[in-house]
Amino acid sequence: MSERKAINKYYPPDYDPAKAEKLARSMSKKLKSSDRNESSIRLMTPFSMRCLKCDEYIPKSRKFNGKKKVLDEKYLGSIKMFQFTIRCPQCANTISFRTDPKSSDYVMVVGGVRNYVQRKDEEDKAKKETLQETLERLAREKELEESDGKGLPSGKGKMELLEDRLSKLQKQQKDAETLEKLIEKNQQKLELSEKLTFSTLQPETAIEDNALNKAVANAFASENSQGTVISPPSAPPPLQKPKITMKIKKKSLGIVKKRNK
Repeated sequence: MSERKAINKYYPPDYDPAKAEKLARSMSKKLKSSDRNESSIRLMTPFSMRCLKCDEYIPKSRKFNGKKKVLDEKYLGSIKMFQFTIRCPQCANTISFRTDPKSSDYVMVVGGVRNYVQRKDEEDKAKKETLQETLERLAREKELEESDGKGLPSGKGKMELLEDRLSKLQKQQKDAETLEKLIEKNQQKLELSEKLTFSTLQPETAIEDNALNKAVANAFASENSQGTVISPPSAPPPLQKPKITMKIKKKSLGIVKKRNK
């Protein structure tokens, strides 16, 4: 198992180590000087995209080993523009996108399509504003600044806002007080209705008791006439209050008189 990797190397008969070293150095210098604007970096996707070759969805913030290239064109003659190139993880298709300093965003170049593009924003960017529209927009912005940026008319200030808030608070307090009064009135009405129902029920119960007593007396009278003597149930005697007597000793109330010698 230790001899499966060959340690020996083949050298041709015309091999010159000095020439090989010079050739390697010249090749490395050429590689360094050829693509100075391009470098390999580790990057993350700035937006979600889809590969055009295999329809693979690549989410936002996925990490890739890619290449960064400085483009020849510049924005406003001084701002550099960069192009980034990655490989599709499914089909190894090259996908490249570049920076767009004008919109502070990225733009797809080749190999893929950006997902969830807001067409309205693109149309607004593409649309050119006329002189009349710019004047109207500036006038609106000025009105908003005068109204402290709250979208209120210019004549309405902070003091009026405070007055409106105070009036609303006072109205809420009054409503709360009226609610409490109404609740108290309803409670009083309920108590009165309960008292009235109780007082109306009492005479009815008394009438019923009298009728029952009469019926019982008639029943006992009819039985006595037939010969059977049955004494009617006597009502229980009324409760008498116990008499409280107090005995007072004379000695306790005696008066001691002094005799003159």
